[in-house]
Amino acid sequence: MKKYYRIAAYLLILLGVVHSSFTPVFYKNFNADALWFFGSGLSYIFMGLYNLASLKVNIKSITSMAIILNFLGTIFTIAITYILREPQAFIALVLVIFIFLSSLFLKR
Repeated sequence: MKKYYRIAAYLLILLGVVHSSFTPVFYKNFNADALWFFGSGLSYIFMGLYNLASLKVNIKSITSMAIILNFLGTIFTIAITYILREPQAFIALVLVIFIFLSSLFLKR
């Protein structure tokens, strides 16, 4: 299970990098919408990195924070998926839910 959790975290980081790198493609001007789009990608990058950190160390507070972060990320992604209804949002939703459930039930 730990292996799949790690792979999912790397995939989430990759998704965030791809998402953020598409900002100049979708937004020709530097404005608030472009920043929100870029920031959404960054949130997935940071979420993935934090999950990798929680796997690396065996500190209860880090693990608890990862679970809280994953819960908030899941709520955020559900909202995005509900509003956008695009394929990449559903991919992110499956990935984030898997990471959240894995962080809850993983034996450390």
